[in-house]
Amino acid sequence: MTAFKIQKILIPIDFSETSLLAVKHGAFMAKLYKADICLLHVFEKQWSHFNVILPQVQIEDLSGFTNKIEAKLAEIAEGIRKEYAVKTTSICAPGNIFSEIVTIVNNEKIDVVVMGTHGVSGAEEFFMGSNTFKVVTKSPCPVLSVQTHAKKLGFSTILLPIDDSSHSRQKVMQAIELASHYNSKVHILGIVDSDVNLDKFKLKINQVENFLTKHNVNFIAETINNDNPATATLAYAKKICADLIMIMTDQEESLTGFLLGNYAQQIVNHSKIPVFSIRPIEGEYKFVDLTGDWRM
Repeated sequence: MTAFKIQKILIPIDFSETSLLAVKHGAFMAKLYKADICLLHVFEKQWSHFNVILPQVQIEDLSGFTNKIEAKLAEIAEGIRKEYAVKTTSICAPGNIFSEIVTIVNNEKIDVVVMGTHGVSGAEEFFMGSNTFKVVTKSPCPVLSVQTHAKKLGFSTILLPIDDSSHSRQKVMQAIELASHYNSKVHILGIVDSDVNLDKFKLKINQVENFLTKHNVNFIAETINNDNPATATLAYAKKICADLIMIMTDQEESLTGFLLGNYAQQIVNHSKIPVFSIRPIEGEYKFVDLTGDWRM
């Protein structure tokens, strides 16, 4: 597994309160990492319905609409440059929101997407999910999602849930990287159900602990028994006052998980604190404690 670096951050923006909060989180991250920022606004074909800047003005052509959007993006970009001293560019593009974001991620070699989410529930969650969750499932790079509750910038307490799935520990390197830059304490949460061999699982947790120790990351660890890992994760995050949850996007494939919405979907849509979602690399990676590397 190659080293995780943050050199270019994409921030999709629709000028809502939540997306403007994502701008602050993304700019704060960019300052820590000395990374570049790309702001993106995507408008769909029904562009006349989305004049969020001056809704009272009737825009008669697409060029008038895009000019106003581009001017607003340029204003926000300039504000970021002045406050955070990071390079910031902007893109205004037509298309489908989540597919356009993924296209930009690939074309611009983005390392992290930082975006706001309003969360969804009920039938909407079951049938559609949110645009943010769609990006989470399709983006080749990690996605940091934030809701309006996440006013605090920076992460002092990172929750790292570990289950028995094949990819669960792939996020450990990213946790180390974030904890090192944000000076965070990591809470390792082992989540098991009645079908898991507890002795073997404890060995996995010990490997994670040893890996964090090797990289001088402050941590504590706890293992709990729970048949609903999403509920357990959210409850534990609240208990320890975490300000970031790190997840993989492939967890929870059981029938129960399907009916309730899978693990990642529940976390992204319902977490009040930021969520750092990572798409797994295919194949089961294993710790090699002596070298600190991952192997197939």
